[in-house]
Amino acid sequence: MSKKLFAALLVISIAIMSIIAFCKAESGFLVGNIVPELIGVCIELLIIIFVFDVWQKNEEKNKKIKVERRLREFLIFFLKHNFKDYPSCCQSGNFYGEDHGKNQECLSNLINEIEKKGLKEKVVLQVQNYCESEKEIFNNLIPVAADLTNDHFKSWVRIAFFMNAIALKSETTSHASIKILENIKRFDRESFTNGLYVGAK
Repeated sequence: MSKKLFAALLVISIAIMSIIAFCKAESGFLVGNIVPELIGVCIELLIIIFVFDVWQKNEEKNKKIKVERRLREFLIFFLKHNFKDYPSCCQSGNFYGEDHGKNQECLSNLINEIEKKGLKEKVVLQVQNYCESEKEIFNNLIPVAADLTNDHFKSWVRIAFFMNAIALKSETTSHASIKILENIKRFDRESFTNGLYVGAK
C-alpha cells in the first residue's frame, strides 16, 4: 500500500469516526471511549507519516548532494588538469556548486576562446592523454549520475561519449572538448537549479 493511499484511508477513518461520535453523542463505551482513542491513533499515524516523509526527502536530497559532489570532483580535475594555462577569465577555480554564476561565465569564456583560437598542440596532447586514461572511470560513473536528475544523467553520458571520441580520435579534440565543456556547464546548471550541491539552501 502506498504512503498516499494509507494517509487517505486514515483521513477517511478520522472523518467517519468523527461523524459517528457527533451523531451518537452519548456516554456509551464505543462512542465515549473507543472512537476518541481511534481518532487519536489515526491523527498520530498521520503526523508520523508526514514527519517521516519530510525526513525521507531530506535524507534523499543529502544523498544526492554527496553523489553530485563526487561526480563534480572528476569534472574539477578535468578542468584543472587540461585548461590551467588559459587566462584567468577562463578559469573556474574550485568549481564549487555555490559559485554557479562564476562557473558558467568562466566556462562560456573558455568555450569562446577554444572556438576562436582552437587548442594549442600541448593542450591537445594533454586532453587526449587525460581522456585515454580516464574514459573508463567516466563510463563506469554513468549509473551513478543516473541517481541524480535526468539532465545530470544526459550531460554525464555526453561527457563520457566525447571523452571516448577523443581517445578513439573519431572527433577532433577541439570540437569534442567544446562539447564536454558545454555538458559540464549543463551539469553545473542542473545542480544549481535543483539545489543539489554542497552549501545549497
